[in-house]
Amino acid sequence: MEKIKKKLTFLERLEDNLKKSQMGYDANKYMGMSIVFSLIIAGTMAGFTFALALKNNSGIGNAIIIFIVFFAISFFMILQIPSFGIKNKKALLESDLLYSARHLVLKLEAGSSLINSFESVSKLKTNSSVYFKELMYDISLGATVEDAIRKAIEYSPSKAYIKILEEIKSSLRTGSDIQKTLRSTLDDITKQHLIQIEEYGKKLNPMSMFYMIIGTILPSLGTSMLVVASSLGLLGIILYKWMFIAMALVVFAMQIFFILAFKSLKPAVIG
Repeated sequence: MEKIKKKLTFLERLEDNLKKSQMGYDANKYMGMSIVFSLIIAGTMAGFTFALALKNNSGIGNAIIIFIVFFAISFFMILQIPSFGIKNKKALLESDLLYSARHLVLKLEAGSSLINSFESVSKLKTNSSVYFKELMYDISLGATVEDAIRKAIEYSPSKAYIKILEEIKSSLRTGSDIQKTLRSTLDDITKQHLIQIEEYGKKLNPMSMFYMIIGTILPSLGTSMLVVASSLGLLGIILYKWMFIAMALVVFAMQIFFILAFKSLKPAVIG
């Protein structure tokens, strides 16, 4: 029963990620596609390995191991695509969300209705205006403002955007002053962004030092030691070749890791 519950929880989380990333698939269909693509990738790599095994008269055990490893890696990476999509959409939305939200407040304070204010924001040339445009599209199809906001909250990749919409929905329900509520919310979001920028500065220095040691100094030392060992005849030509290729692959993987790590540390408010 516990395993079934965990599986359902995973599918629900995947379904939520697919909605927020707007990929257009449900969880079951995406799981099926992930399995098919993983089988193709793993089968291709295992086929190459099997062909080499037959050529060298060696066993096919390596081909089976390669198939299992590549299937697991491919399946895991494909399942992470919706999460990466959400992060990209979140960064794009929050890059200028405060500008769009402040424009919304100014329009409301100028006496415009909420719908007209939404429409004005949707016409801005900002990244976040796309989400207000989707909100206006639902309203133009006949949905009520609260229903359109509820749908926008469900599909939003950004907690800051959700917070703004929830405050608007709460003000509509209770009849409180939207302008005052939004200004207070925007001040809170601004403070959170400043905290994120300060934390980014604190994390950047140790991460840069870690990159200098692991990503630059150690590979250089390793390559130098490998060349010296080869020149002294401590390594055979074949062994030297494969060790050099393996080291190059490890260095390449580390560079990709550090690029993704630095990108994940950067707050969405920093362009």
